[in-house]
Amino acid sequence: MLACSLVHEGKENLSLSRIQVIQSSFEKYPRDIETRYVESCDLCAETPFWDEQGGADGKQACVEACPLGAVRLSTEISTNLEKGECEVNFRGEGWKKIGYPID
Repeated sequence: MLACSLVHEGKENLSLSRIQVIQSSFEKYPRDIETRYVESCDLCAETPFWDEQGGADGKQACVEACPLGAVRLSTEISTNLEKGECEVNFRGEGWKKIGYPID
């Protein structure tokens, strides 16, 4: 999220990101995470503050910056969205690598 606002707006600001991730303290994993996307994401095609080639065939700042590999560009609709939950536990080795305990 910070990478998104940084390459588009030139500053790290969660409010300016085109991706919003909200965690509910009242739910248990994986239902504690809600992700909202802004439909105007241009896949970093013409970002003024990033020197990489963006777009569908290029690089996206959010994909490059995610330490867990949880963000990716896909041309297919995920079946996880239809089920209403995530079937992949990202709180494994990648979670441990950035200093958090593993479930």
